Amino acid sequence: MLRFRCKRRTLFPPEPLHRLATLGRFEMDTQSSGISIDVWGECISPFRPAADADPEGFLADLRALVAADTGGFATYGAYRVSGELLGFEYRSASALALLDDAIDFKRARGLPSARLTGYEWVRWCEAHGPESW
Repeated sequence: MLRFRCKRRTLFPPEPLHRLATLGRFEMDTQSSGISIDVWGECISPFRPAADADPEGFLADLRALVAADTGGFATYGAYRVSGELLGFEYRSASALALLDDAIDFKRARGLPSARLTGYEWVRWCEAHGPESW
């Protein structure tokens, strides 16, 4: 008897890691990134069906997708796409984990705290205090 394994259907667009890395690079340095694409149309809105269908599943899938991201740009892009689609004030455990990963990415690059967005700085202060940067 044959058994078929049912793969969980993903609503992610094709080449999701590339889209997330492109968004991450663009968001890190909009002026100097050299990226001149329709960021919303190519990197954010294609993820909307997944975010609308199941926000928590979307976040879990994003985290799993970027778990092996070595450059960090896809991780930062995942945080940015989740914030754009669910709202940056969305504060579930999965959303906060993505935010923490995005902050860690900036910190690992040696960026000053002034390069954090407001949401990123508030989260850093909640978790570590402002003097710890």
